[in-house]
Amino acid sequence: MYIKQSVPRAAGNPGIGINTRDALTLIDVDDIAFMPPRDDKGVLIAEDIILKAGRYGYTIYMTPGTVEVTSAAEGETDQIGFLPQVKFNHPGNELPVREFKANSLNRKFIIIVRYCSGKPADLIGNICNPCKMTPSYTGNNEGNTNEFTFQQINKGDDIGIYTGTVPEEEPVAVVETGVKTVNFVAEGQYQLTEGSAVIDKIEGGSHGAVITLVGTGGTAPTVAHTPDAILLKGGKVFTASEGSQLTLRAFEVTDGAVVWIEQSRYENG
Repeated sequence: MYIKQSVPRAAGNPGIGINTRDALTLIDVDDIAFMPPRDDKGVLIAEDIILKAGRYGYTIYMTPGTVEVTSAAEGETDQIGFLPQVKFNHPGNELPVREFKANSLNRKFIIIVRYCSGKPADLIGNICNPCKMTPSYTGNNEGNTNEFTFQQINKGDDIGIYTGTVPEEEPVAVVETGVKTVNFVAEGQYQLTEGSAVIDKIEGGSHGAVITLVGTGGTAPTVAHTPDAILLKGGKVFTASEGSQLTLRAFEVTDGAVVWIEQSRYENG
């Protein structure tokens, strides 16, 4: 529930232009198994978006300096809503981008925009009010560029803040059979491997880092509640069966030492 409160000036230099990563992540609505809701204040999405088996988010390159994220509210009294969108350029008009355009028209997407500053990602669209793509190509003696716009279909929610793991085509790492300690490589998804191992520690990582352990088919490994290393909600063991996911966030408890705390879980079946 939102409690009325003042909105002070943010720290640092909040009015400076945005600096996005150079790849936009698209999630096809048809690939989603579970879409987490926003919290009761209407903006933050803290749990993971879960995709169907064998599906993943994918990216398109954005020319730095051309990205524009907007969200204007419009409508008559009692009918006002937001129409957020993201617009950017993609250089050239080669076969891959032409095929992308030809096969993405009229498809329904959720868009994730990530930032170089490390601030949380922006999310545009949801299952019931997704984004659609509008492309435009121009080639002349001054340039050779595709311009893309992804906008919510109908008026609705403003841009959300997504702090879950972005489901990408390739995991950050594959955790081999029998491993009990997962070595932190980078934020993202870690694919577990079939076997009866009990994972009880995550080595490395810094305060605020987020990882997602992705389940596997066959004999499922488990993740144990270990008070000095991995804290699970209610102390409940996580069984990493196929389609299941466990997201953990690192919290620094002493100089350089972190404990990984459960943020969300999705259990398939």
